Amino acid sequence: MITAAESESTGIFDLVLGLPVHPLIVHAAVVLVPLAAVAAIAMAVKPSISRKYGPVIIGLAVVGQFSSIAAKLSGEALLERLDIEIERHVSFGDNAPLTSLPLLALVILLYRIDKKRSSTKARKPIAALTVLAALFAAGFIALTGHSGAEAVWSWVKFN
Repeated sequence: MITAAESESTGIFDLVLGLPVHPLIVHAAVVLVPLAAVAAIAMAVKPSISRKYGPVIIGLAVVGQFSSIAAKLSGEALLERLDIEIERHVSFGDNAPLTSLPLLALVILLYRIDKKRSSTKARKPIAALTVLAALFAAGFIALTGHSGAEAVWSWVKFN
């Protein structure tokens, strides 16, 4: 628990109403990045989905990217208040925004290709890379979230 003396915020990513921002904001990244990944795979598999829902999927990927960055920054602010070692989670958290950035770029590129109805020859490698980036981003954000959950809940005995 954060005491009154410790509850003075050091910035927008530190505290809100005396509570750490990080546990609140991480849920956006944990939900939105995998959701954007699933939507990106659907785009890659079916160009009509890309043409119809591309802007929405791009928006989802953008918000997922920003939430991943916000989770990293709020995690850094929280880390300054903790006196426990969570190196594994910190390592994952430092890299999480970098893993969802290629997904965002490829979703934009794939939408542009599909909107122009470019040749299948140009589309296939971009679609394949999009699927790989989606799987990597979703997997990495899951590992990051899991390592954070382990850091928080490892002291609880469930059996």
